[in-house]
Amino acid sequence: MKSAKGIALVCACAGIGACSAAPLEPARATRAAVAPTSPPAPVCGNAELLTGPENAPEGAVIVPAGDNTGFDFRRPGLTYWFAPGVHTLGTELFGQIAPGAHATFVGGPGAILDGQNANLYAFTGEAEGVTIRYLTIRNFGRGLDNNNEGVVNHNGGSGWIIEHDTIQDNDGAGVFLGSDNILSYNCLKDNGQYGFSMFKMPIESDSAIKNLVLDHNEIVGNNKDDWETRNPGCGCTGGGKFWDVNGARITNNWVHDNDSVGLWADTNNVDFLFEGNYIDHNTDEGIFYEISYNATIRYNTLRRNAWAKGVRNTGSPGPAIYLSESGGDARLASTVSGSTKLRIYENVLEDNFSGISIFENANRFCNSNGNTSKGYCTPFVHPTLIPSPHDETYVNPINATHPCYAQVGNEPYLTDCRWHAQNVEVTNNEFRFDPTVVPCAGTYCGVQALMATGENNIPWSPYTVASVQNAVMFGNGNVFANNHYYGPWRFAKGYGEKIRFDTWQAAPFLQDQGSTSDQGPPPKVPNVFDADTATLEGSTGQWSAWFSDTIAQTTNEAHGGTHSLEIAVTAPDGWGVQLANYPGYDITPGEKLVRIWAKSRTATAIQPKLTIKWLNVNREILQTDTVQLPTLTMAWQEASATVTAPAGTITVWGYLTGPGSAGTTLYIDDISIGDPP
Repeated sequence: MKSAKGIALVCACAGIGACSAAPLEPARATRAAVAPTSPPAPVCGNAELLTGPENAPEGAVIVPAGDNTGFDFRRPGLTYWFAPGVHTLGTELFGQIAPGAHATFVGGPGAILDGQNANLYAFTGEAEGVTIRYLTIRNFGRGLDNNNEGVVNHNGGSGWIIEHDTIQDNDGAGVFLGSDNILSYNCLKDNGQYGFSMFKMPIESDSAIKNLVLDHNEIVGNNKDDWETRNPGCGCTGGGKFWDVNGARITNNWVHDNDSVGLWADTNNVDFLFEGNYIDHNTDEGIFYEISYNATIRYNTLRRNAWAKGVRNTGSPGPAIYLSESGGDARLASTVSGSTKLRIYENVLEDNFSGISIFENANRFCNSNGNTSKGYCTPFVHPTLIPSPHDETYVNPINATHPCYAQVGNEPYLTDCRWHAQNVEVTNNEFRFDPTVVPCAGTYCGVQALMATGENNIPWSPYTVASVQNAVMFGNGNVFANNHYYGPWRFAKGYGEKIRFDTWQAAPFLQDQGSTSDQGPPPKVPNVFDADTATLEGSTGQWSAWFSDTIAQTTNEAHGGTHSLEIAVTAPDGWGVQLANYPGYDITPGEKLVRIWAKSRTATAIQPKLTIKWLNVNREILQTDTVQLPTLTMAWQEASATVTAPAGTITVWGYLTGPGSAGTTLYIDDISIGDPP
């Protein structure tokens, strides 16, 4: 993203935060008791919440409707009452209000501050303790001029209170926030880039912005200017975005129908509480917590989020909650979140494109070209800026003198140069997914993810994809437990390979202990092969020549239908055909029935053998079984066997071999491996 000052800051994924370390509790069978079951009362258009006093408060300076260009708003400590009607600030680009310290601005009924699409900003300056209430603030910015700029509190002043306002139809961000700001009971609607955002120049070894409260706001319809299309990959839109904040309470907000992420915390945020929010129908993630720490996400309802993103990017999950390179760290604050972990509990997630994605990119670490929050390091490495982000020419070069290059293979840098997906607990949540409601596309619809990707293409990096995947899955204290699932959920691990609920719960993953699902045991599947591989009616399916033969789909012979697989032996001393889809077909453990029909073209006697291999999630072969076919004749014969796929089986793969000399031809048809009737 770019800051309000036009500072280039590129960001990408999402992250995690931590919550209190209460013991894991039994799963609930009903909707989480304190997550909201419906949206709160609207703020936008709600006269009871947004209408200011009919008369000026005692001692207030009255601001008449009309052109207020020459009005003196700089006096500290005064209250200004805006009379009903439309107020303007002339047509100059920098026609704006620069308040004095501790000034208060109050709108009378129907008071509107209108930028006329001529002024860039409404309230600017560094004054502390400013209060703005009961105003409609609209139409600031000239077209796209306000990209990464804020209209209200443009300079991120400290101690501002912004409440009961309507801030809409502005370019850039409707509101910028600074330390000790309170944003409550506002309508932040249809702004060009964000409803709210923030940026302060980074402070070495400290957070730039501290102590935010966002409560009972309605945040709707933002990113009207579609900045992600104008600047692909900018990561610079949303209902609202946090950057480098220590301590934020985000409670009881209705965040909906934004053309991007709902709530996005990006880069070195620490100690967040998301509680009681209703987050609905945002095109991208509902909550995106990215390279950040120590958050509690509890008692929220997230519905119908990331539908557009999931369909647009089918190569990864479109989650309701996206935690990217984020988690808990005991070295950082936990005053607001209540824990040095990242805990997600007692939430209701319903009909989002997918559920919760815990993700880590092996290439993303401080001073690497995979770090899209360019110039930033983790809070534990100094310098934390490489170089200062005010350098517009910075294109993320590798600094060979920085410890996250020169010493990255040694502790503490091996640990501290990375943002980690670690110490995440996902417990006691209710996950509902109906694929007839969600516009599914690709393979990640209705998925929970605990995964890591990347490439081993940074020669000096000590991190490999395999080591990061192993840490995220097994070594970093990431736990799903005591959740309740409704619908056909699947689970992504490793690079994103999908597995069933029973496999997710079993060794080696052992996730979601104590959790339940309404899906029951996996349904019986009489044949795991696809139709062509089984019957050869449409093609040769997954059958592939292996050695000393050629294969073809043929109508010369057929046991069922009109086609079979013809195997023509081309050399002496044996032949083989195999399935070309290693590690094979998804299958459950337990008793299986294997069937295959075969015949020879001539009276030459051959006796093929079908070899079956049962594999676990790590593609390790757990067991090998063989089914010996009878000596083939010119009539169709069946070979069948009942075998047991061992515990831990996730896929089945196989091949067919046999004796024969060049010129021998045989046929196979109607092959099946599946649950017995």
